[in-house]
Amino acid sequence: MQHLITTDELISTGRPISKQTDENKLLAFINEAEQMNIKPVLGDDLFLDLLENGEEQSNYIVLLGGGTYTVDEQIYTFAGLKQALSYYVYAKYVMVGDFNATRFGVMMKDDSYSSHISAAERSNAYNDSLEIANFYLQECIDYCKRVGILKNKVGRPKATGGVKIRKIG
Repeated sequence: MQHLITTDELISTGRPISKQTDENKLLAFINEAEQMNIKPVLGDDLFLDLLENGEEQSNYIVLLGGGTYTVDEQIYTFAGLKQALSYYVYAKYVMVGDFNATRFGVMMKDDSYSSHISAAERSNAYNDSLEIANFYLQECIDYCKRVGILKNKVGRPKATGGVKIRKIG
């Protein structure tokens, strides 16, 4: 595996992303999310092992795809690492918005048939997606600990720069 999730899986899981989005842009978002959000939490060893053996080992298949598992007669269910990753990518997708890098510089889509979302709406969608992604990633960490995939100290989901605005007074 080159990445933990393919662009086709990304489009079909998590929040909807347009099928017309440039595949190279999605691959860049996937790479950034894997390197910034997933790898620091899982550690290099597990991350690389998932890339190499993710489709072969049964525990890794469950970790990537989610599902139900039992430990000490307790039943647990979780969404899976691909779902968490898709929400991290969606958050990046939301923040980039309608910007496109061209040889003429960064351009913004602007015509009479579309309207842009406000900065507050963009920030709300970004924060909501990050909250969901962090929750799903924590469930994956819990799975790894319960089934013995992670035996050493593991990181926690990193702060991702989401801003909470509260009215005081």
